[in-house]
Amino acid sequence: MPDKQQNQFSVLWAELRSALKLNIDYARLTAAEKLTMLLTMLSFSLLAFVLISLIMFFLSLAVVRCIATGVGMIWAYFIMCGFYVLLLAVALAFRKQLIINPIARFVSRLFFNP
Repeated sequence: MPDKQQNQFSVLWAELRSALKLNIDYARLTAAEKLTMLLTMLSFSLLAFVLISLIMFFLSLAVVRCIATGVGMIWAYFIMCGFYVLLLAVALAFRKQLIINPIARFVSRLFFNP
């Protein structure tokens, strides 16, 4: 009788180890998938930031040239600088809605939704 119980215990222990190993493998695969998604989004965001920065730079130069015909080159650069300071102030004022909340939603959706 004790031999039968010991055999059942060893079978139960083997199944428990197998289930635990499968759960660990599943967690590793899920973490790898989530990390891949996160790094992909980060690299895409970095690429978009660089491209948008270049577009804004050349667009700013074009706008400065257009404004310069009316007010002069120096004042055109001051006006463009004022526009960017105003844009920065708006971004700082609404940083929670524009930056923090979307990033928090993305990360929480990525890690906590199946």
